[in-house]
Amino acid sequence: MSDTDVGLQLVDVSHCHGDRTILSAESFVLSPGSTLIVTGANGVGKSTLLYLCAGLVPADAGRVQLGGASVDPSRPSDLIRQGVRCGFVFQQGGLLANLSALANVALGMRYHADVFGLSERSVEERARFCLGAVGVSRRDFHALPGRLSFGICKRVALARAMAVEPNIAFFDDPDAGLDRENASVVHDILASYRDDASVTLVVATNRLGLIERLASRMVELRDGHLWEQDLASRRSSALV
Repeated sequence: MSDTDVGLQLVDVSHCHGDRTILSAESFVLSPGSTLIVTGANGVGKSTLLYLCAGLVPADAGRVQLGGASVDPSRPSDLIRQGVRCGFVFQQGGLLANLSALANVALGMRYHADVFGLSERSVEERARFCLGAVGVSRRDFHALPGRLSFGICKRVALARAMAVEPNIAFFDDPDAGLDRENASVVHDILASYRDDASVTLVVATNRLGLIERLASRMVELRDGHLWEQDLASRRSSALV
């Protein structure tokens, strides 16, 4: 398989979090433009797995590649220079408390502005557009996260991930704690990314409704390995 056939690749990756083994010399390939659902028991390390794949934390051993480019957490701009744009939505939103909603969405674009070739005006326009696209009211654009509901904070986090126009997107338990209205916004965005052949999508969730909506390749993180799962079997067991 050539580098152009790789959306995400793990090569003999090992990683421990404290005394817990997350991955044990695991290798895995996800083709570009496809969607992967990661399930697993609470506390097994699904979030850490996504951090590893996105280059937010380094592996203890082995190699992670995104879009055929090697991931180096100490050099985040290298991926962008090689055409890899990652969007990440954290389980709790991950917004910076001292920045407004608008500034949070603009953060990634400003950090990599030299690579993206964006002016300050373009950054702000893009941030405003993305906030509007996920239904955040203009009156909340300049509010700090502490003044916003959890559902609105999650929308801001979605807008931040969208702002960099990702070709690889990671969502960590994306609808946890959301009411039906806010969860619907998240699900619609996930479905649009699933249907976009230019986006490789990785979603960590145990929620059967979301898994069925995305209807994609599914693996379970267990005992340091990724085990292929069958959606039909998961659906049947949920009905028993």
